[in-house]
Amino acid sequence: MTLPTPFLRRVCLKVVLTLGLLSMLLPAFCQENPDLKRQEAFLQLFEKEVQNRAFALLSISAISEKVTEDGDKILYREWVAFEEFLQKQYKPYAEKYGLSQEPRSTAKAQAFFGELASDILPQKTFYETMLDQTEDYLEKLKKLPDYATSEDLEFARFVVKQEEAQVKAIAHKIKGENQEAASVFADFVNSNQ
Repeated sequence: MTLPTPFLRRVCLKVVLTLGLLSMLLPAFCQENPDLKRQEAFLQLFEKEVQNRAFALLSISAISEKVTEDGDKILYREWVAFEEFLQKQYKPYAEKYGLSQEPRSTAKAQAFFGELASDILPQKTFYETMLDQTEDYLEKLKKLPDYATSEDLEFARFVVKQEEAQVKAIAHKIKGENQEAASVFADFVNSNQ
């Protein structure tokens, strides 16, 4: 095929060269940005954690109002203080990422059913179930530091440590060691202020 004028030949040559260049550059623009993907994973997991803390504060506060034994009262007083402390620690990061610390309907429903379970289930079964769920969640939460920016890394490690403290405290509760469980919460707060 012969193009009739030099002008059309130049236009066609420019189009071919432009398309060729675009076809070489397009894959670079279409690749996923690993930093963006990591940031999205951090945000998704942290958002879940913020709502988990909202659920925990509601649930633990409600249960604390029902306990009657002195050992349980001491434990739950420290547990509520622990959850309130975490709310304060999480606040700057929640605000940084535009996340509300107010419990959503899912967190409210979880708190309702958690409180109901504490009323219905035998105490040991309730706490064993709580421990299993907390340990499972901890395994997921351990990925948070991997997703964090260097700026948020220390906080992400703090988030994992507080969940580990809860696992330890619940294990003490299962053994009937309420004072030791309460001390885990109090020590965590005191060592992180």
